[in-house]
Amino acid sequence: MPPRTQAGIALTLANLLWATTYTVSALALSIGAGRLAALRFAIAGLAVLGFVLRAGLPKAKLLLQAAGLGVLGFSVAFGFQLLGIEYAGATLAALSIALEPLATALVARLVLRERLSRLMPIAFPLAVVGTWLLAGAPRPGHNTHFLGIFFLLLAAASYGFYNVLGKPLAHAIGEFRLTGIGTMAAAVTLLPWLLFGGPWPHIRPTDWVAIAYLGVGPTLLAYSLWFFAVRRAQISYAVFFLYVQPVAGAALGWLTLGQGLSLWQIAGGALILLGVYLGARDQAAGGEVAA
Repeated sequence: MPPRTQAGIALTLANLLWATTYTVSALALSIGAGRLAALRFAIAGLAVLGFVLRAGLPKAKLLLQAAGLGVLGFSVAFGFQLLGIEYAGATLAALSIALEPLATALVARLVLRERLSRLMPIAFPLAVVGTWLLAGAPRPGHNTHFLGIFFLLLAAASYGFYNVLGKPLAHAIGEFRLTGIGTMAAAVTLLPWLLFGGPWPHIRPTDWVAIAYLGVGPTLLAYSLWFFAVRRAQISYAVFFLYVQPVAGAALGWLTLGQGLSLWQIAGGALILLGVYLGARDQAAGGEVAA
């Protein structure tokens, strides 16, 4: 199977797993967003701990780089995202998914000198507008929204650097070890949420199932699949698959939570898929980078 085909399958699976995050998180948000994130990354780290120890820890420099990258991509980005939600609201914050692929493509161009899609001036605006429509066409309502947008931009930049800088590290130590070390480091930095986040609420068995799924599925497996893919294809090809998330997430919300979709939202989903098709098709035509 050609490397680009392997990458495409892995990217589709990763983004379908990420799309379930919003629906599953809603089942366990009663314990608090910070505590939920800390438990999610702790479970992901514990799930892969045995594998990392058996495979052997990488050299100190690579170990520190993998841990630092995990803190950037999980803890720091998560903190900026929470601040963005606090100041801008959850609906406007949903647009951050439109910013992450663009930030990732620009960082890939800056750091790895990857070729950008020739159709980027068309594909990205289509996907961004589609995401905006799918999110309900939110608009900033007051000055604090602009502060929230600033934090969302910082979150997108953090995710962008994580997505790109992880590629050479995945080559060096493997995508599974990279994700495992990163999640364990993130869990340590998020430990204050568990210790000082206030009284613990009652956690139902269904909450634990949701938390365990978030740790293993959208975290450990999905990020490992991402790095598996970018080892075999250009990041500027992979980024367009990130726009699968809002479409799949909206469809999942409609199927499982009974959330209705307006004609404008359906049109937004169609624009996203068109942008994904144009961008990924152009990048595929430009060649691939094998592992």
